[in-house]
Amino acid sequence: MRFLWDTIYYNGGRGASNGNGYWKKYAVPHYILCGVLCLLLGIGIGITSLFVCSAYLDHPGWEMFLSYLNEPLILILNLVPPVLLVALFYFAFGRLWAGFLTGGGIVTVMSLINYYKIRLRTEAFTASDLNLAGEAAGILSRYKLELTGRVIFIVSALAAGTLAAAFFARGKLRNRWVRLIGAILTLAILITLVFTVYISDGVYEAATNHSVEYDYWSELERYVSKGFAYPFLNTVKGVLPDKPDGYTTAAAMEILADYADEDIPEEKKVNIIAVQLEAFKDFSELDIPARDFVYEPLHKLQSESLTGRFVANSYGGGTHISERCFLTGFTSESGWRKNVNSAVWYLRSQGYATEGFHQNDAWYYNRSNVNRNMGFENYYFMDSLPAPDRSDKVFFEKVTEMWEARDISKPYFSFSVSYQNHGAYADYTTSETSYLERGDMSKESYCILNNYLSGIADTAQRMYDFCHYFDGESAPVVVVFYGDHSPWMGDGSSVLNELGINLDYWTEEGFFNYFATPYIVWANDAAKALSSGSFSGEGGDLSASFLLDRVFEEIGIKGSAYMQLQRDTRRTTDVINDYGFWRCDGELILSSEALKREDVKRFLYGQYYTENHFNYSMVTK
Repeated sequence: MRFLWDTIYYNGGRGASNGNGYWKKYAVPHYILCGVLCLLLGIGIGITSLFVCSAYLDHPGWEMFLSYLNEPLILILNLVPPVLLVALFYFAFGRLWAGFLTGGGIVTVMSLINYYKIRLRTEAFTASDLNLAGEAAGILSRYKLELTGRVIFIVSALAAGTLAAAFFARGKLRNRWVRLIGAILTLAILITLVFTVYISDGVYEAATNHSVEYDYWSELERYVSKGFAYPFLNTVKGVLPDKPDGYTTAAAMEILADYADEDIPEEKKVNIIAVQLEAFKDFSELDIPARDFVYEPLHKLQSESLTGRFVANSYGGGTHISERCFLTGFTSESGWRKNVNSAVWYLRSQGYATEGFHQNDAWYYNRSNVNRNMGFENYYFMDSLPAPDRSDKVFFEKVTEMWEARDISKPYFSFSVSYQNHGAYADYTTSETSYLERGDMSKESYCILNNYLSGIADTAQRMYDFCHYFDGESAPVVVVFYGDHSPWMGDGSSVLNELGINLDYWTEEGFFNYFATPYIVWANDAAKALSSGSFSGEGGDLSASFLLDRVFEEIGIKGSAYMQLQRDTRRTTDVINDYGFWRCDGELILSSEALKREDVKRFLYGQYYTENHFNYSMVTK
């Protein structure tokens, strides 16, 4: 017992060199003890993380957690990163308690972010989310975070581990060279593993969980089936340059050489006002018993417009994805930190004034920078308003004000993003006005849906009124509306599940129920007189990356070489979705199958080249 106590105590943490020679014989046992504790503490916080993150949506998670213990590869891949993090910070600080508190704290915080993001947004935490830490904090502040047993457990485990390390490993690793070399080697091992093993598609496929039943077609369930630390690190590849298979610069240039950038004829330079509507969805199409007056203005406007289904790349969130894909014509967004080709830059090169308004703060999704990089000369945010107000009343007033204050000597392009119908929607109270028939709905579900529809009814009327503001206007005006994504309707979309709405997006019906929102392209008489299309009828289903080019086609604008490539591509492939399905030749197929098609390869090669070779430097001068 004395040997064990002295190994732990180790001269009160002062080390063998600080005191008499008695303590020298305990140096090696003490550091072996620290190494063993480092390993055990890393494994412990890793297993605790797996326990927390095994619970998803309405699933308690016990079966999923036990499955990790039966899958050696999955278990090892999830435990190695916590162990290395604890070791890294042990070498950095020289004390095990500090190493565990820091390394284990990182694991704890990231596990809780993943836990709450799944519960609140039905999405797992990914590496790309790290660029949006401030935005995430702002989003979380609007939700009620439930303090569950799993949350208390992991926080308690972190505290207990820190206290245990402080008691059982009192000594400090004092040799600076050992600490420096140890930290460098540990960090090098971690980085090497991430960029070899952890982002490997082959390893990801091999690490399939055979010990539990889950829905393979659900991106979220596939993620959870592999734990947390491992699938999170696998998403690092999503923030790395991702060249299409077989891509070469020469091949891409040859594809784009089949087209030529076209200027817009003066008579086709109509004014375009595009509005992205927050969580705007036509639930009357899904047999939800909304009162007729809710969607009546929308349906009247659709009868006067080119209309169809906008197929978003996200559900319940991801506003920035829809807006940036719409503006650039790319199938995904990368939070661009430098100028990037877009329809905005193209229009600006053709003499258009370009501006817009977002009903939130400039830092949100880094819009102040990204919007400038996409070509907007002016962009306004909440700080341009006399008082913070996210209602559609104020929103449409601002968009109208910008139109009236424009330079009339230039054609005009405006793109604005509303906020009014953003979730979450209260589940405990609602207005006295009934916007839907309650039937057998629970009180919570009725409140959520009634609160949502109250905002939608207001938005639909304002859309109709906004378009008809341009009746009789001599200036040609085209107005584009679309919903950025479906609304978030409770954990696991519980409201829609209660109503029997099919959200199984591996079926065609469920896919469009899950991702589709309406789009409308309306034109006043002056614009119709100058345009090639009639701005009426069915426009088809379109991904975000194809909608603006469809507007240009209706006007009669050929656009840049890339826009013409887009147009050719959507003749055969009109829906491109990150959740695993594309629609080619009218049929939803797995993206892995779509990627084998020559037309898809041509498009992706041209897209990658266009995204990475900026064409409008002359406009920026």
